[in-house]
Amino acid sequence: MREDCRSDYHEMDLDIVSYPGSPEKPAIVFIHGLGMDKNIWVAPSKSRILGGIFPLKVLVGRYVSGKPRVLHTLFHDLKNRHYPVITWSQKRTAGPILSVIPELTAIIRIARGMTAEGIILVGHSRGGLIGRQYLSKTDSPIKGLITIATPHKGSAIAKVARYFSPLASLISPLVPNSDKSNVARSIKRIGEFLKSRALQELLPESHFFESLNDDPRAGVFYISAGGINPVLFNFSTFSFPVIFEKVIPDNLYPDEMKKGKGDGLVSAESSKIPWSGEHYYFDCNHAEILFDEGVRETFIHAVELMFP
Repeated sequence: MREDCRSDYHEMDLDIVSYPGSPEKPAIVFIHGLGMDKNIWVAPSKSRILGGIFPLKVLVGRYVSGKPRVLHTLFHDLKNRHYPVITWSQKRTAGPILSVIPELTAIIRIARGMTAEGIILVGHSRGGLIGRQYLSKTDSPIKGLITIATPHKGSAIAKVARYFSPLASLISPLVPNSDKSNVARSIKRIGEFLKSRALQELLPESHFFESLNDDPRAGVFYISAGGINPVLFNFSTFSFPVIFEKVIPDNLYPDEMKKGKGDGLVSAESSKIPWSGEHYYFDCNHAEILFDEGVRETFIHAVELMFP
């Protein structure tokens, strides 16, 4: 098996990782989410989440049956099945969605040189919206769009930022003195992330969603999946975002944070492509869904069924 090609491409001077695979199979382009980078697909242990604030390990269990957990993604799975695969780190990981479209266009130009069998886009979180936006603007040979934990109807999570001050006051008495500074710092950084302009763009009433004008394209298959476990991570005395139940009125508590209705950042309802041919729910949070074996097997089967 050929090794990864850590690209010397000069397409827009992008940081690209690719594997050539078989030219008789469609190329798979992986698009990462807000504040992440290519590592979420190719080297998860190096990746950071929530706008680059925390290492991924805080959202994903580190051990399985007492042994250190090795994280694999669809990138590894499809690479091992000899599909051409490619991903990159967006230059402005928290910039507007539209700013990523020229980069994706350049990546797809490279992908077209890897195969004559078309291209499948795979997007996690905001990455799925980037894929939709691209499809609405081009006639490129895209054969499929797979989205994982993507807020197709937007996410209301940014609206909880105003509750961070009372939340901090509530948590402080519960935290041991030795942990107070770390917890306070974490709460502050999460609050800053929730108030960020990039996350505001994902609100249902944002200009992006008001202007997103796309429809299902003939010849393109659409598959989506969402998580229904909202617990993102646990401190010694509370879980996030479950702790918000104590400060947010019931009638304002968003589905994104409710067990069975969201993954902590995206609601189950929003995670479905409006015209998805297939949609699945998994008992995972917003990050775990990328590494869950059941999720990966579902999408591997779908890709191999469409393009053996």
